[in-house]
Amino acid sequence: MLLQFLTQNYASIRDEVILSLEPSVDQEHPENVLLNGKYKAAGMAAIYGANASGKTAVYRAMTMALVILRTSNVRQINDQIPVMPFKFNTESSQKPSKFEFTFVAGDGKKYIYGFSADQRRVHEEYLYRYNTARPGMVFDRKESDFKFARTEKRLLEPLVRMNTDNKLFLATATAWNVESTAIPYRWLAESIDAYTNDDNIFNIALNMYRTNQAENVEFTRKLLKQADINISDIQVESKKVENAQGFPFPSGIVIAGQMLQPQEQYEIKIITGHTVSDEAGQETTYALSLAEESLGTQQLFFLAPLLRQTFEEGKVLVVDEIDRSLHPFIVKFLVNLFRNPSVNQKGAQLVFTTHETTLLSLDTFRRDQIYFVEKDAKTGASDLYSLDEFAVRKTDNIEKGYLLGRYGAIPFLHTEEIV
Repeated sequence: MLLQFLTQNYASIRDEVILSLEPSVDQEHPENVLLNGKYKAAGMAAIYGANASGKTAVYRAMTMALVILRTSNVRQINDQIPVMPFKFNTESSQKPSKFEFTFVAGDGKKYIYGFSADQRRVHEEYLYRYNTARPGMVFDRKESDFKFARTEKRLLEPLVRMNTDNKLFLATATAWNVESTAIPYRWLAESIDAYTNDDNIFNIALNMYRTNQAENVEFTRKLLKQADINISDIQVESKKVENAQGFPFPSGIVIAGQMLQPQEQYEIKIITGHTVSDEAGQETTYALSLAEESLGTQQLFFLAPLLRQTFEEGKVLVVDEIDRSLHPFIVKFLVNLFRNPSVNQKGAQLVFTTHETTLLSLDTFRRDQIYFVEKDAKTGASDLYSLDEFAVRKTDNIEKGYLLGRYGAIPFLHTEEIV
């Protein structure tokens, strides 16, 4: 269960911002609050803002932090760490980027894990665990100086020499089977699905169709039917493709923290069936390739296996622009799946950015689930804040208030002539 994500000095984010899923005192929509032992978290967070305001920066900060962790053990000593500091300020551009996750891992305990790094080295890294109401240190790293909990020192201290400046110690220790780091690492490595770009999503979704065809196809068929998309049949065809000389595959790519080698590449085709009736009522089924379907249908095809896995495993799904090419009713339908306890039985969470204002309603969300991102026109720095910071009444029209600029995070358009 994700409780909070913090980042600073990444992309357009200069100052520290916090995306918190820990519920406030708001008593509205108890169905939107998940329980994990004694801990509570919102099942969703929606992030709004103008184009180029920094919504994607928040999304990419979370995604890149996970990529840095998941690929740490394959990073060579001269490899750069893929961070991007705030560049519109000389001081910030020379400082490390910071990332921090607060979460409940598979052992039911609350953890805080964070690190700061520039492209050359990790400057700070720490892991804290809640065995009681107060956090206890597992390890704390500042540059090359490591501190360990008394109970962990015997196992962790010898592993410092196995680490390098550009690697995260959490990953290094876990590679040596240290349980105290393996539990939080496993949650961070396996329980959040966030992607660096659309191609990444497409590749993973296609591979999920290939490896678990029957269950994913059935889930997708049901999802499309509920979304009123007339597809009666789905067929998945896969063929292994050898990496012949000149074939445009890299020597190895990393997807969701896993190294995929060229010999593991497949050509995957998805064929859809459309059953239509003529004037006499005679039904005929016609086949289309997925590429011939609308962009919205393709978007649902790629989201479907990710959604299924998220619900089945109680994961966190992070999606940038969930409304892309989708009708507002379908977007609301997807959001409501996470509010439905018969569908979301294992505490899955959804964090998404969107421009779809029809979702901006206190009939759907709690105040603490709606976030806005606004960029300062003078400094170029993005700020993240919650609707919960405003004096909002239950009867207020949040969509109208947002479009009127009451909460900021909208574009201010100039109407003078372009030419």
